[in-house]
Amino acid sequence: MGKGSYLLIGAVIGAAAAALLGYLFGPAEGTTYDENYRSRLDFALDEGRRAAAAREHELRHKIEEYRRLPSPSAGQTGGKSNGAGPA
Repeated sequence: MGKGSYLLIGAVIGAAAAALLGYLFGPAEGTTYDENYRSRLDFALDEGRRAAAAREHELRHKIEEYRRLPSPSAGQTGGKSNGAGPA
């Protein structure tokens, strides 16, 4: 490959990187450039935090439910008999 090919490949990679960064850090749809500006990345991170908090709440609730259930071995002898089995 010649120097021109490397220049073209570098330009394409640079343009792709610029487009990706512009998409991630650019404004979300319907956003104006004022104090309420939020990028798509900020929006995605906030959505992730909300989803994580909701899942954490759900799992904590399930843990509390399991703690309230009686233990499966409570009141049982573990399946062992006193030696007198069926005849």
